[in-house]
Amino acid sequence: MSTITTAQSSECPFHASADLDQMSKDFDMFGLEYQSCPATAMQSFREEKPIFFSEKMNYWIVTRYEDIREIFRDPITFSARNALEKIAPNSAEADEILKSYNYGMNRTLVNEDEPIHMERRRELLDAFAAPNLEQLRELTKKLITEEVDSFIGKGQVDLVATLLWDVPVIVALKFLGVPDDDIAVLQNYGVAHKVNTWGWPSGEEQKHVATNVGKFWHYSGEVLARMKQNSEGKSGWMYDMIHKNKSNPRVVTDNYLHSMMMAILVAAHETTATATANAIRHLLLRPNLWKKLHDQPELIPAAVEECLRYAGPIVSWRRQATKDVQVAGVDIKEGDKLFLVMAAANRDPQQFENPEELDILRDNANEHLSFGYGAHQCLGRNIGRLEMCAFIEELTRRIPDMKIMEQTFTSLPNTSFHGPEELWVRWDPNAVVHHAKEQSTFPIGNPDKRSIVRSAKVAAINNVTSSIKRIVLESADDILPLPGWTPGAHIELSLPNGLKRKYSLCPSEQPNQYTVLVKHEPESEGGSKWIHEELQVGDQLSIQGPKNFFKLDTAADNYLLVAGGIGITPILSMAAELHQKNKQFELIYCGRMRDNLAYCDTPEQFIKAPQLYISGEGRRADLRALISTQKPGTHIYACGPDQMLDELAALSEEYQLGLTFELFSSASSILDPEKETAFEVELIDTGKTYLVPKDKTLLEVLLAHDVEVTNDCEEGLCGSCEVVVVEGQIDHRDRVLTARERQSNTKMMSCCSRAVGKVKIKL
Repeated sequence: MSTITTAQSSECPFHASADLDQMSKDFDMFGLEYQSCPATAMQSFREEKPIFFSEKMNYWIVTRYEDIREIFRDPITFSARNALEKIAPNSAEADEILKSYNYGMNRTLVNEDEPIHMERRRELLDAFAAPNLEQLRELTKKLITEEVDSFIGKGQVDLVATLLWDVPVIVALKFLGVPDDDIAVLQNYGVAHKVNTWGWPSGEEQKHVATNVGKFWHYSGEVLARMKQNSEGKSGWMYDMIHKNKSNPRVVTDNYLHSMMMAILVAAHETTATATANAIRHLLLRPNLWKKLHDQPELIPAAVEECLRYAGPIVSWRRQATKDVQVAGVDIKEGDKLFLVMAAANRDPQQFENPEELDILRDNANEHLSFGYGAHQCLGRNIGRLEMCAFIEELTRRIPDMKIMEQTFTSLPNTSFHGPEELWVRWDPNAVVHHAKEQSTFPIGNPDKRSIVRSAKVAAINNVTSSIKRIVLESADDILPLPGWTPGAHIELSLPNGLKRKYSLCPSEQPNQYTVLVKHEPESEGGSKWIHEELQVGDQLSIQGPKNFFKLDTAADNYLLVAGGIGITPILSMAAELHQKNKQFELIYCGRMRDNLAYCDTPEQFIKAPQLYISGEGRRADLRALISTQKPGTHIYACGPDQMLDELAALSEEYQLGLTFELFSSASSILDPEKETAFEVELIDTGKTYLVPKDKTLLEVLLAHDVEVTNDCEEGLCGSCEVVVVEGQIDHRDRVLTARERQSNTKMMSCCSRAVGKVKIKL
């Protein structure tokens, strides 16, 4: 989907109510609403005032997915230097306590700037690669099994205290290579570091926290000194860093070793324990999902990713502007501090369909921002994933009737971590699965989105015209219904002949059904042909989605809906939505032959009768005449053939009207190995170079090397796989970038565009 907006913007990009304006000024990160549920607390702000300044906290608050992602992508303009800056300044007494322990925690991967950040990251990242975590996975499964064995006969426990708190810290310390004798001491200190950095402790609490942070620093220093003295032949991440400290002391300094030991222990412990507690809580609140994971454990990696989106452990992070800059039309001054609420971004309806629903079959859930994004994305994310999968697999496999107990959930007050301090659950000890099926083993890393599918069956097939069929689908899953969708959304059908085809959703007569219109295209590769000739009522199909790259924004004054041929499909739902919201709109429906136009002889199928233009009957649409008479402020939504959309793009720019359009396919994105040229790509983030052969796309090569790149359409239509170009000449083949963006040569779509020679990119 491509969007072109040429309407003149107002002085202020956002408009909010007077109440919300006052609330934004008074916004307090430690207020009850934010501390109870950050995602819910920020919902109104995200929709009406997505960037605002809190005078109380002296921070710019950013809530939208697109804005936060772009800030994360630019670590030069938006420095990470304040990520670990204390929210509450220390008292004099707390400073003295920390000084008595020689506390000197300095920069870590989390809060340092370029270029040293990337130099250090390259030194540290190999240990976090999926193949190097296999041994850690077996340890994790063993620890979890032993803990569950110890309480499975009780029938009631606090999962945080008995399972989720201890295992991640032991795994983290084992990963670091910390000797067993020191594990018991170090695992007690993580909470103090969290409160010290992101909390707002009272004066007395500050002294207690400072004492524990000081002890944490002092003891970890002693452990590190002992590890340095006895590092030969030892395994573990810290031992690797000790060797790199000797070989490259400029990059891996003594203080950096000490600071990273504390930082990784807190990150690996706190985030994993909190993420798993959140996930289990929300899955148990939906017993059908818990049962589904017991029945189909292969869905657990996808469920973990969705839980990270819906209720991630880190709800916010911070950045600081290094120069004057605009974010979504809002002026940010050099030195201004930004508070990025990922919890709000992860439920942004502009990025995720049904964002308030926990949908374990959401195939783009891994686009969440809970691990950050870009140069500072969490290095240990795959450790967290493998632990969460192991926790959920063991509990759903052995205790399928586990239930959440009535309780009041509390969390430690702070700005950035959110999860329950206790999670009480119960089950019938006599009903546990004593002969449970064998443990499942999941691939380490991001789940393969191609495996995340819904099962649907064909409920009805009707002929709309001789060349168009109406296909009605319903869920073939006894547990999971088909989720809702918004106008402009599409699904992808996986056909038995191996082809996959995307179709826009049309309004359905019954809830929990999906309706698509399929036009027989004789010149196509066989998708529509198979559907028209082979598909039968009762057949089952795998589908993905719904997803929406053609979102309807209902904030405009007037609308012009333009459809060409089968492009009417997304327009039908848009017309219904605009009618429901009492919006003014016109509907233009164009085509060559009447048989190519759905419902043109049954106007009752339309919310509002369209203006029909059938060129084969002597009535061709004069787009210039139609556009020139539109009122200022009109927004055009269009779907149809390229020629029509290109003309609309030129006219909308000429008449200063907003235009959003959708393409179903892009011929320029088709890879022809006989005509392609191989090229090299260097990743600035890692320093690694890969060859992109003639028969592979850049996206395919990156994914094959476990480089996480958001992607969807793989045709250059949606823009999700965009990467930043640092150097090189690009052969652009997408339908997303504007002519000006292509000329700037600063970005490319990795699913289709190629390079001439060598290209350097940033992710």
